[in-house]
Amino acid sequence: MKAVVLHRHGGVDALRYQDFPEPLCSKDEVLVKVHACSVNRLDIWVRKGLAGREVRFPHILGCDISGYLASDVDDVDHPTNKMKKGSKVVVYPMVHCGACRFCRIGKENRCISSSASIIGGFSSWHGGYAEYVKVPARNIIPLESDISMEEAASINVAYLTVYSIMKHAMRLMQEINGYGIEHSSSISSSSSSSDVDHNNNLFMLVYGAGSGIGVASIQLAKAMGYRVIATVGNHDKVEKAYSLGCDLVIDRSKQDIVREVMRFTEHGVDLVIDHVGIWDTSIKCLKKGHGIVAVCGATASEHTSVEVRPFYNRLASMFGAYLGSKRELVEMLEFMQKHRIKPVIDSIFALEDAILAHTRMEMNQHFGKIVLKI
Repeated sequence: MKAVVLHRHGGVDALRYQDFPEPLCSKDEVLVKVHACSVNRLDIWVRKGLAGREVRFPHILGCDISGYLASDVDDVDHPTNKMKKGSKVVVYPMVHCGACRFCRIGKENRCISSSASIIGGFSSWHGGYAEYVKVPARNIIPLESDISMEEAASINVAYLTVYSIMKHAMRLMQEINGYGIEHSSSISSSSSSSDVDHNNNLFMLVYGAGSGIGVASIQLAKAMGYRVIATVGNHDKVEKAYSLGCDLVIDRSKQDIVREVMRFTEHGVDLVIDHVGIWDTSIKCLKKGHGIVAVCGATASEHTSVEVRPFYNRLASMFGAYLGSKRELVEMLEFMQKHRIKPVIDSIFALEDAILAHTRMEMNQHFGKIVLKI
């Protein structure tokens, strides 16, 4: 089969388009004919290498996968059903043990096994930058939504992470001050208009409106009724962010984020989704009493500094987010279908042009997901 293969860490020149042996599946594994795989920051980090993280070469990147079953497969979640060869599927990206206390209660992204990893990431599992990929059978999810296969390859990481964050943040708000009961139902596929209206009192801030996390945050939060503030790195992306429904867009190249957030909200935001790693700014943007920072990335730096006093003076809360569960991915597909949310695709590249796709992401030229079509 054809694949884009890493034989070493490095720049985009480390991506090699070549012939590679087709995967051989053992028991409890499934072969998927890949249709599309989107590019994520994780792919960049794995390609470049991170201190203390290992990958076994040769390695194939790609964790955001949509495709077709290469053979008939038993449905792990519904044992009496059989998924037919050619069925449309998406792949839940987290390889998990299935036996630890978290896996047993359907929180696979919290798996504590030493073998837990992300397909195509810092992992022994090859990813979707290839014509075929083998994955654990329990990671297969039938695709019954009417979104395209390219769109389906855009949701399994960024959108899932944001969806899981929103659910956790709402539960946390409920625990802190007791007004999150309506919110808990509004995130489900059965939400009513009154649930969504109630959330209009809540503000959310996300950095990098054009990133995968940024776009997903705007779309999902607006569907839940939040008032959304987003930042961009240049003026060219301002109108694109507003077109997604942002209530305020801050051009960080010209404007001070904290000042603009406080000017617009008066008291600050209820939730910050920080995939950049600028915790100090995030904390200073929070509303006092119940503000929450959800951390799900470190695109700016592996290290950050924080002024401690504003954190405890604001009674702030902070939690880390790492994907979401398989159940949440299924829920999210239903939620997006109900609210007619379509992933925003910036560009589609052929597999052999993976170098161009990585270059576009590293130069921050994109607005939405960058997809490789196999």
